[in-house]
Amino acid sequence: MSSQQSGFRVPRSRASQTHAAMRDEIEQAIEPILFGNMAESYAVRGRLESAFAAEVKQKYAVAVHSGTIGLFLALRACGITSGDEVITVGNSDISTTAAIRQCGAEPVLCDVLTDDYTINTELVEALLSPRTRALLPVDLYGHPANVKALRSLAQKHDLKIIEDAALATGAHDHGQPAGAFADATIFSFAPFKPLGSVGNGAMVVTNDDDIYEQLRRLTHYGHSADTTGVPSGHQHYVGEGYNVPLDGLQAAIVLTKLPYLKKWTAQRQAIAQAYHDGLKDTSARIPIFRPEASPTFRSYTICVEDQAGTYRYLRDAGIEVVLHYTPAIYKHIVYDQRPLINEQNLPVTDRLAESLICLPVTPELTKEDTRYVINKICNILK
Repeated sequence: MSSQQSGFRVPRSRASQTHAAMRDEIEQAIEPILFGNMAESYAVRGRLESAFAAEVKQKYAVAVHSGTIGLFLALRACGITSGDEVITVGNSDISTTAAIRQCGAEPVLCDVLTDDYTINTELVEALLSPRTRALLPVDLYGHPANVKALRSLAQKHDLKIIEDAALATGAHDHGQPAGAFADATIFSFAPFKPLGSVGNGAMVVTNDDDIYEQLRRLTHYGHSADTTGVPSGHQHYVGEGYNVPLDGLQAAIVLTKLPYLKKWTAQRQAIAQAYHDGLKDTSARIPIFRPEASPTFRSYTICVEDQAGTYRYLRDAGIEVVLHYTPAIYKHIVYDQRPLINEQNLPVTDRLAESLICLPVTPELTKEDTRYVINKICNILK
C-alpha cells in the first residue's frame, strides 16, 4: 500500500514498492502454481522449507498457515497438554497466551525487562512449579529474548523452550540466528513482519527429530510419512491432526523474497539507529539492547509519559504509529473469568503498556522519512 493509499506520510509498510520492484521475480515464481501442475504448489513449499531451515541454521522447517497455528503446533509437538503450565510474558498479543490455553495448559506470566521489553530471565525460576513443562519467550518487536540464559534452567528442570520469533526473522543473538537455543521456534510471514508474504503464513523450525515428526503429522491431518506395509493408495493416520500447511502462492512469494532478508534487515537496523541517535536526548525512553543481541526491527518502540497525546499528535502528523500491545493481554475481558497466573506481579509490563509507542520501520523508508518522524517527536518530547 502506498503512502497515498494508506493516508499516512510515513506508513508502517511500503511493501507495495518492494513488490513493484520485484514484479518480474514474483510473477515468474507464482506463474507455475497458477497455470501449471498442482504438484508445483507442494514442491515450492518444500523448497521454501529447505531454504529457510538453512537460513536460520536449523535441521528442519515446517511451513504452516500462520504464526498463531505455528505456536499451537509447536506446543503440541513439544508435548504440552492439559494440566501443564508454560511460563511466558504478558506484553505479547493474544496468540501467545491463547496457543497455550488451547493446548489445555495454563500460561504463567513473567515480567519483562525495561531495557528491551523481553522476558526477565532472572525471574523465571521463582515461577516454576511441579506442573511447569515449558518456557515460551517472545522476541517482541524483533528484539531477541535471552533464550541462551534460559537454556541451562530448561535443562536443569527438563523443560522445553518454544521461542516466539514471529517478529524476529533476521535477528541474531550470541552470533546465532534467532531460535538457536530453543527446542522449537516460530517465525511469521504475515504482511507486516520482517519477511512478509501477502497473506498469512509462518515457519516452525527445530533441530529435534521427534519434534519435527510431530509437527509434520499435526500439520497434515495426523498422516504418517512412513507408509511401510501400507497398501498403495491407502491413507495412514497415526493421530488426529489438522490441515494447516502454508499454501503454495504464499510459499512462492516468501521464497522469492528470502534472498533479500539480510539486506532488508540491515536497512531496518539503520532506520532504528537513526531513531536512536535522533531521540536519545529527548524525554522519550529508548530501548537498550544486550551487546550480543542483533535485533531486526518490526518497529522501533519508545516509551513516553503521555501515550495518548503522543499517539494522536504523531498520527495527525501523518506518521502511522501503533500501540502494540495496549492494554496488556491479561487486562482484556477474555481473561476476566479465568485470570492468567501471576498477572498481578508485572509492574514493568504494566508500565510499558501504558507508555509504549511503536514507530514505523520498513526498509523502504527514506532518510527524509526518518528525519520527519524524529523532528515531529522532538517537537513534542523536548
